[in-house]
Parts: sequence; structure tokens; C-alpha cells
Amino acid sequence: MKKVTMSVHDKAIKELSPEDYLVIEEEHKLLEKYLINLRDACACSTADKLADCHTCDHEKQISCQGRLPSFLFYIIELAIKHFEYEETIMLSRSRVTKNYEYFRAHHQAHIGIVETLQALIDESLSLRNDVNTPEIYRHFYENISDIFEKHDQFFDDPFIKSTQTKATNAMH
Repeated sequence: MKKVTMSVHDKAIKELSPEDYLVIEEEHKLLEKYLINLRDACACSTADKLADCHTCDHEKQISCQGRLPSFLFYIIELAIKHFEYEETIMLSRSRVTKNYEYFRAHHQAHIGIVETLQALIDESLSLRNDVNTPEIYRHFYENISDIFEKHDQFFDDPFIKSTQTKATNAMH
């Protein structure tokens, strides 16, 4: 199983204003906690080799299955809140408007992530009766981790670094 990490762009985030940094840092901690809880929610999904739920008692199986929808829908809430704040930070920078090409691309990426998350949720809910619960948890965890890591690499790091470069150049 993959290691939970949101440290892909920690250095760039630390270069934000203190206020923005604190909010982003708290949101990332919340997302990291979510991913850890998702990864660990079903004991069978964290095993090196996927076990099926037959090793769990009936109550544990029902608990894992019952918690799944709340995990699935909570990530949408977390993502939307984070993306809205991130876009607010972007728009607070000089020369960045909603028509700024990079902002539009970043905003479209956010929309794409939310749509992808919704598709994953729909897929996971439709598989609940066909596939064992540990597989769904593992699949969802791995996909969410990949989505956010790629987003950080392609959008968040370059934007944060570009705002810091412009600020540094303006001071010289």
C-alpha cells in the first residue's frame, strides 16, 4: 500500500503569506488525516494481500460497508472547500484574474478533480454489492492519493513558486 503523503509541495506552501500558509497547512492536515482514516477504515484493505471480509465478524463487515458512503462523500466536501480557498489565494495575487490563463487551467483542473471524485464515488457505490469492501477502500484510497499528488505537482507547486519569484523580483 502507498504511503500517505501530502509533502509533495510543502516547501512551496511554506513560502505563502503566514495567514494563507496556516489555512492551507490545516487543510492539508485534514486531507492527510482523511487519507489515513480511509486507508485504515477497513482492516482487510490494509493487508499486503487483499483479504476478503470473511475473516471479519458480521458486525465488522457491516461497519466497514456502512462507513463507506460517508468516506466517499466527505472527500468531495474537503476538496471543494480547499479548492475554493486556493483559488481565492490565487486571485488575491497581483495580475491574476479569472481570465489569467494559468488560473483558468488550474480552475479547470479543480473541476476535473471534483468530477473524477464523483465518478469514483459512483463507481464505488455501484460496486458495493459486487466487490468486497476492502477492494473498494483500497481502490478509492489509491486513486485519491494519486489525484492529489498529480495536482500538487502540475499546478500547486508551479503557481506558488511563480508568485514567490515575482514577489522576490519586485523587491530587487
